[in-house]
Amino acid sequence: MNPTQTLPATHSLAWEVNLKKNLRLNILLQVAGMFWVGLVIIFLWWAFSLLRPSGMEMPLSGDIFALLGGFLLVLVVSISLHELAHGAFFWWFAKHPPKFGLGPGYAYAAMPGWYFPKRQYLVVGLAPLAGLTALGLIFVPFLPGWMLAPFFWGMVLNAGGAIGDIYICFRIAREAEDVWVKDLGDGFEVYRRG
Repeated sequence: MNPTQTLPATHSLAWEVNLKKNLRLNILLQVAGMFWVGLVIIFLWWAFSLLRPSGMEMPLSGDIFALLGGFLLVLVVSISLHELAHGAFFWWFAKHPPKFGLGPGYAYAAMPGWYFPKRQYLVVGLAPLAGLTALGLIFVPFLPGWMLAPFFWGMVLNAGGAIGDIYICFRIAREAEDVWVKDLGDGFEVYRRG
Protein backbone atom coordinates (compact mmCIF):
# COMPACT_ATOMS: atom_id res chain seq x y z
CA MET A 1 0.00 0.00 0.00
CA ASN A 2 1.14 3.51 -0.78
CA PRO A 3 0.06 6.86 0.71
CA THR A 4 -3.07 8.24 -0.86
CA GLN A 5 -5.14 11.40 -0.80
CA THR A 6 -8.33 9.36 -1.06
CA LEU A 7 -9.33 7.30 1.95
CA PRO A 8 -10.57 3.84 0.98
CA ALA A 9 -14.38 3.67 1.23
CA THR A 10 -14.04 0.67 3.55
CA HIS A 11 -12.42 2.78 6.31
CA SER A 12 -13.81 5.30 8.80
CA LEU A 13 -12.38 7.42 11.61
CA ALA A 14 -11.57 5.25 14.64
CA TRP A 15 -9.81 7.78 16.88
CA GLU A 16 -7.88 11.01 16.78
CA VAL A 17 -5.36 13.00 18.78
CA ASN A 18 -5.23 16.80 18.60
CA LEU A 19 -2.55 18.49 20.69
CA LYS A 20 -4.02 21.96 20.22
CA LYS A 21 -7.45 20.87 21.45
CA ASN A 22 -6.24 18.40 24.09
CA LEU A 23 -4.21 20.62 26.41
CA ARG A 24 -4.16 17.90 29.07
CA LEU A 25 -2.43 15.43 26.73
CA ASN A 26 -0.03 18.12 25.53
CA ILE A 27 1.00 18.91 29.13
CA LEU A 28 1.19 15.20 29.99
CA LEU A 29 3.53 14.60 27.05
CA GLN A 30 5.68 17.57 28.10
CA VAL A 31 5.98 16.17 31.65
CA ALA A 32 6.62 12.62 30.41
CA GLY A 33 9.18 14.14 28.07
CA MET A 34 11.20 15.40 31.05
CA PHE A 35 11.50 11.86 32.44
CA TRP A 36 12.24 10.54 28.95
CA VAL A 37 15.04 13.11 28.55
CA GLY A 38 16.59 11.81 31.79
CA LEU A 39 16.65 8.28 30.37
CA VAL A 40 18.04 9.57 27.08
CA ILE A 41 20.85 11.41 28.88
CA ILE A 42 21.79 8.25 30.80
CA PHE A 43 21.77 6.10 27.66
CA LEU A 44 23.71 8.58 25.51
CA TRP A 45 26.25 9.26 28.28
CA TRP A 46 26.86 5.50 28.48
CA ALA A 47 27.10 5.19 24.66
CA PHE A 48 29.46 8.18 24.35
CA SER A 49 31.62 6.72 27.17
CA LEU A 50 31.93 3.45 25.26
CA LEU A 51 32.63 5.15 21.94
CA ARG A 52 34.95 7.86 23.33
CA PRO A 53 36.56 6.62 26.56
CA SER A 54 38.71 9.78 26.67
CA GLY A 55 35.58 11.79 27.49
CA MET A 56 34.15 15.09 26.36
CA GLU A 57 35.69 18.52 26.54
CA MET A 58 33.18 20.65 28.38
CA PRO A 59 33.15 24.36 27.56
CA LEU A 60 34.36 26.24 30.62
CA SER A 61 33.97 29.72 29.19
CA GLY A 62 32.78 32.30 31.67
CA ASP A 63 30.82 34.00 28.90
CA ILE A 64 27.21 33.07 29.65
CA PHE A 65 26.02 34.65 26.41
CA ALA A 66 28.34 32.44 24.36
CA LEU A 67 27.07 29.33 26.18
CA LEU A 68 23.43 30.36 25.74
CA GLY A 69 24.03 31.22 22.09
CA GLY A 70 25.69 27.86 21.56
CA PHE A 71 22.79 26.07 23.27
CA LEU A 72 20.23 27.93 21.16
CA LEU A 73 22.14 27.00 18.02
CA VAL A 74 22.21 23.32 19.07
CA LEU A 75 18.47 23.51 19.89
CA VAL A 76 17.52 24.99 16.51
CA VAL A 77 19.72 22.57 14.58
CA SER A 78 18.46 19.50 16.46
CA ILE A 79 14.77 20.46 16.11
CA SER A 80 15.30 21.23 12.42
CA LEU A 81 17.05 17.91 11.75
CA HIS A 82 14.36 16.04 13.71
CA GLU A 83 11.54 17.51 11.64
CA LEU A 84 13.52 17.18 8.40
CA ALA A 85 13.90 13.45 9.12
CA HIS A 86 10.11 13.14 9.43
CA GLY A 87 9.69 15.25 6.31
CA ALA A 88 12.22 13.25 4.28
CA PHE A 89 10.28 10.03 4.86
CA PHE A 90 6.93 11.70 4.23
CA TRP A 91 8.35 12.87 0.90
CA TRP A 92 9.98 9.48 0.19
CA PHE A 93 6.70 7.61 0.60
CA ALA A 94 4.24 10.17 -0.83
CA LYS A 95 6.50 11.76 -3.47
CA HIS A 96 5.08 15.08 -2.30
CA PRO A 97 6.63 17.81 -0.09
CA PRO A 98 5.49 17.92 3.55
CA LYS A 99 4.36 20.92 5.56
CA PHE A 100 6.48 22.18 8.48
CA GLY A 101 5.32 24.29 11.40
CA LEU A 102 5.37 25.15 15.10
CA GLY A 103 2.72 24.59 17.74
CA PRO A 104 2.59 25.38 21.46
CA GLY A 105 5.57 23.44 22.83
CA TYR A 106 6.33 21.43 19.70
CA ALA A 107 7.46 21.58 16.07
CA TYR A 108 6.09 19.35 13.35
CA ALA A 109 6.35 17.99 9.84
CA ALA A 110 3.00 16.88 8.44
CA MET A 111 1.16 15.77 5.32
CA PRO A 112 -2.37 17.18 5.69
CA GLY A 113 -4.71 15.60 3.18
CA TRP A 114 -2.65 12.39 2.90
CA TYR A 115 -3.37 8.97 4.37
CA PHE A 116 -0.44 6.68 5.19
CA PRO A 117 -0.53 2.93 5.76
CA LYS A 118 0.43 1.85 9.26
CA ARG A 119 3.94 0.54 8.52
CA GLN A 120 4.98 3.59 6.51
CA TYR A 121 3.64 5.92 9.17
CA LEU A 122 5.61 4.07 11.86
CA VAL A 123 8.79 4.58 9.79
CA VAL A 124 8.00 8.30 9.44
CA GLY A 125 7.24 8.59 13.15
CA LEU A 126 10.35 6.84 14.42
CA ALA A 127 12.86 8.05 11.81
CA PRO A 128 14.32 10.90 13.91
CA LEU A 129 14.62 8.85 17.10
CA ALA A 130 16.02 5.67 15.57
CA GLY A 131 17.70 7.02 12.44
CA LEU A 132 19.32 10.19 13.73
CA THR A 133 20.40 8.54 17.00
CA ALA A 134 22.06 5.64 15.14
CA LEU A 135 23.67 8.01 12.63
CA GLY A 136 24.88 10.29 15.41
CA LEU A 137 26.47 7.43 17.32
CA ILE A 138 28.35 6.39 14.19
CA PHE A 139 29.97 9.85 14.07
CA VAL A 140 30.94 10.03 17.77
CA PRO A 141 34.32 8.24 17.45
CA PHE A 142 35.43 10.60 14.68
CA LEU A 143 34.43 14.00 16.09
CA PRO A 144 37.00 16.42 17.50
CA GLY A 145 36.85 16.60 21.30
CA TRP A 146 35.53 20.17 21.41
CA MET A 147 32.53 19.09 19.32
CA LEU A 148 31.43 16.19 21.54
CA ALA A 149 29.53 18.22 24.15
CA PRO A 150 27.36 20.16 21.67
CA PHE A 151 26.87 16.98 19.64
CA PHE A 152 25.82 15.11 22.79
CA TRP A 153 23.25 17.77 23.73
CA GLY A 154 21.97 17.89 20.15
CA MET A 155 21.40 14.15 20.26
CA VAL A 156 19.68 14.49 23.65
CA LEU A 157 17.36 17.17 22.28
CA ASN A 158 16.55 15.08 19.20
CA ALA A 159 15.79 11.88 21.11
CA GLY A 160 14.17 13.74 24.00
CA GLY A 161 11.91 15.59 21.60
CA ALA A 162 10.59 12.28 20.28
CA ILE A 163 8.18 11.71 23.19
CA GLY A 164 5.16 12.64 21.04
CA ASP A 165 6.42 10.39 18.24
CA ILE A 166 6.82 7.50 20.69
CA TYR A 167 3.32 8.05 22.09
CA ILE A 168 1.57 8.11 18.72
CA CYS A 169 3.63 5.24 17.28
CA PHE A 170 2.91 3.10 20.35
CA ARG A 171 -0.81 3.67 19.85
CA ILE A 172 -0.67 3.03 16.11
CA ALA A 173 1.49 -0.10 16.52
CA ARG A 174 -1.37 -1.70 18.48
CA GLU A 175 -3.75 -1.25 15.53
CA ALA A 176 -4.46 -3.76 12.74
CA GLU A 177 -2.14 -3.79 9.73
CA ASP A 178 -4.73 -2.23 7.39
CA VAL A 179 -5.27 1.07 9.25
CA TRP A 180 -4.56 4.42 7.61
CA VAL A 181 -3.04 7.39 9.44
CA LYS A 182 -3.61 11.02 8.56
CA ASP A 183 -1.04 13.42 10.05
CA LEU A 184 -2.40 16.92 10.59
CA GLY A 185 0.66 18.45 12.22
CA ASP A 186 -1.19 19.31 15.43
CA GLY A 187 -2.65 15.83 15.61
CA PHE A 188 -3.43 12.54 13.97
CA GLU A 189 -6.45 10.65 12.72
CA VAL A 190 -6.52 6.87 12.52
CA TYR A 191 -8.95 5.12 10.18
CA ARG A 192 -10.02 1.49 10.55
CA ARG A 193 -11.85 -0.88 8.24
CA GLY A 194 -15.57 -1.11 8.92
